Amino acid sequence: MKASLILRPFVGTKSDAQHGTAPQRQTRCETWQSPHGRPAMFETWRGRTLRRCLGIGLCLFSLHLTVAPAQDLTPGTTWLYQLTEGSQIIDDCPICDRLPIVEPIRGTFELRLLQQNPLFTDYAIENLWFTNASATGRTYRLAGRGVLEIGGEIAVRQSLFLNVYIYNGITNDPVLLTTNSTGVTRLWPMVQIDADQTNGTLVQQYHLDLNAAPLREMWFSTTEDFTAGIWGTPTNLVSRGDLLSIQGRRVRSNAQLARLLGVMPPVPDLGLKDFDLRAGGEIAFSFNEAVWSETLGRLLLPGDLLSDQGLVLRSNQGLIAAFNPETVPAEGVGLMAVQTMVNGETWFSVATNFFSKSLGTTVMPGDLLSDAGAVVRGNAQLLSRFKPTDPATNAGLTAVYVWPSAEIWFCTATAFSGANAAHYDAGDLLSDQGYVVYRNAELLAAFAPLKTNAPLDGLWLVTDTIPMHAPPVMRSPRPLNQPPTSFAFTWQGEGQVFQLERSTNVGGPYLPAGPIVPDTAAVDNATLDAPGSRFYRVRQW
Repeated sequence: MKASLILRPFVGTKSDAQHGTAPQRQTRCETWQSPHGRPAMFETWRGRTLRRCLGIGLCLFSLHLTVAPAQDLTPGTTWLYQLTEGSQIIDDCPICDRLPIVEPIRGTFELRLLQQNPLFTDYAIENLWFTNASATGRTYRLAGRGVLEIGGEIAVRQSLFLNVYIYNGITNDPVLLTTNSTGVTRLWPMVQIDADQTNGTLVQQYHLDLNAAPLREMWFSTTEDFTAGIWGTPTNLVSRGDLLSIQGRRVRSNAQLARLLGVMPPVPDLGLKDFDLRAGGEIAFSFNEAVWSETLGRLLLPGDLLSDQGLVLRSNQGLIAAFNPETVPAEGVGLMAVQTMVNGETWFSVATNFFSKSLGTTVMPGDLLSDAGAVVRGNAQLLSRFKPTDPATNAGLTAVYVWPSAEIWFCTATAFSGANAAHYDAGDLLSDQGYVVYRNAELLAAFAPLKTNAPLDGLWLVTDTIPMHAPPVMRSPRPLNQPPTSFAFTWQGEGQVFQLERSTNVGGPYLPAGPIVPDTAAVDNATLDAPGSRFYRVRQW
């Protein structure tokens, strides 16, 4: 959901503000919140803020995925999709003596519910923008819209129609693509479908293979340090303890995560195992190394689940207590992957095997566990659809994300080989449904790393697939006395991450005024000197 705010410059007078009669430029700031709250209007004049009450309320809505029962789109909402591994465009010339040109493509589209009946659900595909991800020098760009239909009377089928323009480096042609009704091959909300051009010619015929997932951003960490080619020295060194975004930015440094844990300076780089986001932007995580906390008066172990708010959320012994382990080393069994489920359970993996007396079996590092004392998925189950060449393969489990459909995305600690001579490296993002989501090199590509042997270690997704219950509550904006004119915004919400957006029209479109962050505050440095209104809202996921 979203909370909204309006900053409206207007020309008034000192007498209007009870300060004389000479014309002055002022800024009016109106806060639009849930009708259940108390809306307020703020006027600023030379750094002073006056408060008046308004009788208007407005709620704007967005969606966020937590682990919960699978959801579908609701009227008035859209989900942003990203193309994943295996998406490609094929450029064929039926009468030419050449092989078809095959290029990987990446990009985004928005999915919006059109209509639903007992048999079929129709979705609008909007703001489609794809481009080829190849280094061959060829250029393909696709822009347009379409319709996706899913349903059926006997079996679930899907059909796709796209109306796009395709630029091939020479011409920009209108292209119609469609697919005959095909079976659904991936668990909703994942999409896998292909389409053939219906208005092609003897010298030009396009085909698309599309694999997509509802993603806005992916956050991750790596097992190794690496040097980013997009930054200069010394800020280009990326730590194995930093929390990163696939968009090529550092969300949190390792020092920022440890700032409130009372580790005496200089704070060493403690690494970062998997992490999770909690309500209000709190980050739960585990370090690679043991360290003493002065404020907590205890040793923080690599398997303890910590908070960037300076707390120990769960000790390593507490996480595995329900398994009734036979013996546990003093340093614990480590913590590799972690995710908090909607029912309050913590699902995780360990670094060291141990014998569970309650289960009567040995728990392995590659198993996905519940702190309720159960093995959710054995490592062999996670890998089964990849058909490892060695049936006894245990590739470990360094990162995990569980979708509402129960599909599990994960990364392994070691490489392994599968059917048809397929190879999967440590850090490749895989699905337990048997497909590659992204290769590790693509996850790091936005950083232009000078070395690529930095496998993914830790994972969290920003996705639209489940609605939140209440919009964030925006507080009074605070003007900052620094040019250009800027305002500091704060809010409170149930989301794990947030983004401040702005528009010059209350109906939108709204554009980001900053990145998606695990914060409840932001500063917009955009100048307010230009005439007209400026509207703000906060999205949460």
